[in-house]
Amino acid sequence: MQTVLLVIAIAGIAYVLAHYVVERLQARILMSSGVEYLILGLLLGPFMPWDGPIDEPTLRSLYPVMSLVIGALGLLTGLRANFRALLIRQDEAGQLAMTVFVFAGSAVGLGSWALLSTPVLGSYTGEQAMAGAAVLGASATVSSAGALALVQRLFKAEGALTRLLDGTMRAAELLAIMAFGTVFCVFHASDPEHADWTYANWLLVTLGLGVGLGALFRLFIGDRFGDDDQVFLAVLGIIVFASGAAYYLQLSPLLVTLILGMTLANVARCADLILATMERQQRTLSLMLLVMAGAMWRPIESSGWIVVLAYLLMRFGAKLLGGWAASASAPQGVPRDVGRGLLGHGNVAVAMAASFRLAFDGPVVDIAFTAILCSVVLSELSSARQLKGLLLDSGDIQPEGLKPAADDPPAADLPPSEASPAEPASKGA
Repeated sequence: MQTVLLVIAIAGIAYVLAHYVVERLQARILMSSGVEYLILGLLLGPFMPWDGPIDEPTLRSLYPVMSLVIGALGLLTGLRANFRALLIRQDEAGQLAMTVFVFAGSAVGLGSWALLSTPVLGSYTGEQAMAGAAVLGASATVSSAGALALVQRLFKAEGALTRLLDGTMRAAELLAIMAFGTVFCVFHASDPEHADWTYANWLLVTLGLGVGLGALFRLFIGDRFGDDDQVFLAVLGIIVFASGAAYYLQLSPLLVTLILGMTLANVARCADLILATMERQQRTLSLMLLVMAGAMWRPIESSGWIVVLAYLLMRFGAKLLGGWAASASAPQGVPRDVGRGLLGHGNVAVAMAASFRLAFDGPVVDIAFTAILCSVVLSELSSARQLKGLLLDSGDIQPEGLKPAADDPPAADLPPSEASPAEPASKGA
């Protein structure tokens, strides 16, 4: 209990410092916030040269809490996926997201598998190499909207390309979570009673959990909410149930709660109220995710850093190449270098790395976890500048908006690495 209270106190101090110091520096150095929370967790974790306040047994006891936080993030992503809005959308966001998804997923997945299968880099089994490569490939497809929201807020970016990038990033998160959850089903560590189950069985279990819990929530709770506290408590209960079931079955809490959120977004009349309530809690959830993910990091062998470096380079190149390929078949107005606007990684990628750590163990997990976290840190430091240049070239940022007012207050409602969508959330992804 003392350790938990100490972590909460340190995280609270970090939150205050980030709010009054880091966010006010964003306009000068143009970086997304969130890196400081990962570093804080790393310093508190059990694998530093010094004795931190969080030892490994304490960290493992917090794994169910981490599963809950990951589930809340998946629910929030699913609540923004309104099928009606997706069906009537007329821009090229879906095509761009799918093209970049295929390029990034296949290039990073195959490249990582080739490296992890090389005996010089480690004696990993074929299943370990394939699982690590699949997770790295799925995580590489994520494109976070946090940097875009920062650029919009500071430079008043607005236009067709800004809207296209926002829709693409949110569609990319949906595709990435679906691919990542499928990886869990394929490489599921079955117990002896279900040794003959295939990935299709586990995929049906995942789908059934999400849809079934969404239908039960709609059936028994309905629209009888009096205030935001009642909404939050009701939603928290269903998240605990969904993420707990996923954690127990060694499935992805991200995918289970994503399906749950998508079900609620399309069948619950109070979906907008649930979404608004969850978005108010998003900053706190993001802080917990990043601090705990930093604490979960483990050192890797020197040969593993070759995979980490290759992952960073492959993801960067695949995003640019995928954007170029998508723009070649898109109408005029989509620049060939649109891929450099999709380099942000953000909280969904961190949640994937943490989910992999919760369900599996071993050196390949450590390598994949390190690679994803390094990519998140680097993207948070550079993706906003890449976006600014892209939107400036397209005319979505006007020259008079390049110097934000020095006395503009920071957006206190923006969570680390993420932000509110460019359009009202109720309009869907």
